[in-house]
Amino acid sequence: MTLAQRLNAIPNHERFGIGVLSGTSVDGVDVGLTRLSGTGETTTIKLLAFQTFPIPKPIRERILKNCDKHTATLPEISELNVLVAELFADCILRFLKQHRPKRVDFIASHGQTLWHNPKRERIGKFRIGSTLQVGDGSVIAHRTRILTISNFRTAEFVFGKDGAPLAPYLDFLLFRHAQKNRVLLNLGGISNLTALKANAKKEDVIYFDAGAGNVLIDKAAQRLFQKPFDRDGKLAAQGKVNQSLLRRWLKEPFYRQKPPKSTGRELFTDAYFEQLLADASGISPTDFIATLTALTAQSLVMQLERFVLPNMTLDELIVSGGGANNKTLIEMLKAAFPKSRVLKQDDLTDNPIPAKAKEAVLFAVLGHEFLSGKSASMQTPALLGTLSFPPK
Repeated sequence: MTLAQRLNAIPNHERFGIGVLSGTSVDGVDVGLTRLSGTGETTTIKLLAFQTFPIPKPIRERILKNCDKHTATLPEISELNVLVAELFADCILRFLKQHRPKRVDFIASHGQTLWHNPKRERIGKFRIGSTLQVGDGSVIAHRTRILTISNFRTAEFVFGKDGAPLAPYLDFLLFRHAQKNRVLLNLGGISNLTALKANAKKEDVIYFDAGAGNVLIDKAAQRLFQKPFDRDGKLAAQGKVNQSLLRRWLKEPFYRQKPPKSTGRELFTDAYFEQLLADASGISPTDFIATLTALTAQSLVMQLERFVLPNMTLDELIVSGGGANNKTLIEMLKAAFPKSRVLKQDDLTDNPIPAKAKEAVLFAVLGHEFLSGKSASMQTPALLGTLSFPPK
């Protein structure tokens, strides 16, 4: 069967796709099965099943080690490209065994981001940015025997764009409102947001990575309290924000960079955290984690005020990601926007998918658009993705 025949054998009026990823926090592999039909603004989306699989500790430690340029090694990065793919394939096969779907047309894998640097650097006559997601799609296709789309970020780089964040495409499809101005805020390891004015068109959408979401808070919880994260923000609630430190930390240049923009662990590294910790010598651990929590909140507030609110009022701030469960952080955001409704995505009456499954659904949607020959880029005509076929 030729390439064209194999692609044409996939129904385009309705597809069943699995989205799979591991995010910045590297705390689990999310797998979601979604039924999709239509394309672009006419896309209909229904989540059929979702599951998160824990990442074994040795693999998580190796991933985190190689997200930092000071500790990464070329042999381990090469190994991770296969290892992450094997892990994802194993999780998908377990998912299929448990949920037993009648049909799966494709897998859309984001892989695991190790490095993301959209800043253009001149090398010889070339000026390039770069991004690296490990977890080779051909391994996943081979192990699962299902067509696999991966590598969703790189195509935008050709157009001088960042390839991130990708979530605004799904936010635009699912959360536009006829009367309400909404900001969708994802508080994962890195925070990102999508601003949707009422009845927004695609060109109206404002979106960008906003900086550290949970990544610095999690490091503080692990380092100072031997906890994986600050559950419900209880540790931060016991401390007092050091305003002098907070003002100093808010001078980070990224917060003033105009959107669209993206960032990740390549900026908010272990060394970055250690510098913040050194700045805070003499204050208590609870004051330190309270101040880090305020940094996440106030950096968001500052960027919303600078880049979003001049263009629209804020009716609803809709929060998803692990940080949505940090009550101290949410209270800080509510205090900053007393006239706006701050709520979890799962509390929306018109919410079509649970927040925990949002990114898995996102990649299924991106894979569906790729197979339909449509661009899911917010700013360019780029066709996002790379195709890997299973063995015949």
